[in-house]
Amino acid sequence: MIRRFASLLRQFSLTLMLAILALAFVPAVQAADVEVKSARVEASDEGYRLAASFALELSDGLRKAIRDGIPVSFTTEVELTRSRWYWVDEKVVRSEYTVRIAYNEWTQQYTATINNGLQQTFPSLDAALNLVTRPNRWLIADKSILAAGANYNAAVQLRMGLSKIPMHLQIPSFNDSHWSQKTEWKRFSFKADDK
Repeated sequence: MIRRFASLLRQFSLTLMLAILALAFVPAVQAADVEVKSARVEASDEGYRLAASFALELSDGLRKAIRDGIPVSFTTEVELTRSRWYWVDEKVVRSEYTVRIAYNEWTQQYTATINNGLQQTFPSLDAALNLVTRPNRWLIADKSILAAGANYNAAVQLRMGLSKIPMHLQIPSFNDSHWSQKTEWKRFSFKADDK
């Protein structure tokens, strides 16, 4: 019983020390500058794809936090809605594209994981951030989902937030704007292709 208590006390002490170490990053991390530069929906044989680009400037503190082992995720969100005169707008599509960037101390490279699947390694953080600032034209909707010739409203946003930071680092001090950067929604209209 005493050994179990001592083991639990050691685990608690280690967790507390990790939390205090994580707090050391908070003052150094400042907001990143993020902005949607361009966004459009393009028709393809499979359906509709989002073509977007973002301006993203990470602060030195945030770069250091990534280099020190804190993985950061960036999520591009797109929503397609159709206006209705008799009710609220109909949400037709909501799609996300997430890039998680982490530094591997052992290989001294940055690993970018796309949508919890494909992984790529990069020699520098800026090279890895290209996946964030110019996401691949990913399929956001099949052709069958959108009505031919109908007008739709699109909204695009890039965000970086707490939900993707490992659970042991999600302590109240991190719940501030430094770790929850996002762009304003960029809104535009487009017309679905006639079939």
